[in-house]
Amino acid sequence: MISSMTGYGRGVGTENGFTFSAELRSVNHRYADFSLRLPRELYALEDGIRRLLQESIRRGRVEVNLTLDEMPVALRQTRINHDLAEDYFRSLVELSERLGVDEKVKLKHLLQVPELYKSPGSVLAEEDLWPAASLALQDALEKLLLQRKIEGENLCRDLLERCGKLEELIAEASVRAEGAKEDCRKRTEEKVADLLAGKFEETRLLMECALLVERMGVDEELVRLKSHVEAFRKNIRGSEAAGRKLDFIAQEMFREVNTIGSKAGDYQLTNLVVEMKAELEKMREQIQNLE
Repeated sequence: MISSMTGYGRGVGTENGFTFSAELRSVNHRYADFSLRLPRELYALEDGIRRLLQESIRRGRVEVNLTLDEMPVALRQTRINHDLAEDYFRSLVELSERLGVDEKVKLKHLLQVPELYKSPGSVLAEEDLWPAASLALQDALEKLLLQRKIEGENLCRDLLERCGKLEELIAEASVRAEGAKEDCRKRTEEKVADLLAGKFEETRLLMECALLVERMGVDEELVRLKSHVEAFRKNIRGSEAAGRKLDFIAQEMFREVNTIGSKAGDYQLTNLVVEMKAELEKMREQIQNLE
């Protein structure tokens, strides 16, 4: 069955002394949209992450949070960037003199300088990072997809139940439409009989009344509506992403129901139309969550 677009997954991966943790969150979106939150040293992994997600995600906005938790000991050694510290010190001294600020530049001021510390790990190669990062991402992605699948199955079961309810309403409407047409014919004939005074052509007038009653019929709309429900059910049971297609079919069903409502001149049939619209509205709300 079709998967939902909402879910969450968290994974951890370790390889070559690197340990990564990954979190994936997905929500509804018209297309596949990936939002990556990466520390600067992991920017090189962005293309690989997008390719990995595109293999499994067809629709939905996915937020990716990837962090480097551990790295090899040789890459953890931190050194002070003396050249940068000296440049900042000279600049701060000149600024104090120019502004007339009677305050000496202290070490605590320099410690706030971005990138004052540098380590061998500040520039990391993609080929060293990707094995562990991909393991973490794959672990998180599998959990995300499982959650999306479970939620999608629940949504599809609910939609199939609503399809059944809609078909029951269509069957009731078909029966009532015939009764309403007959009632309309009888009322029209009674009114025509009252109007006939000899100078009307009775046969022609009755033919026009019959055509009027026929135009009020909703048989074609009900047949198309039933066909749309069958197509809706068929797409739900498919394995491919069909959320957008289901939304289109639901719009077509709404159109047919609205036409039935506009043509219905019967109280009972109007009530059935209201019930069908209520079911369709609930179905469209659920469809928005499907991939």
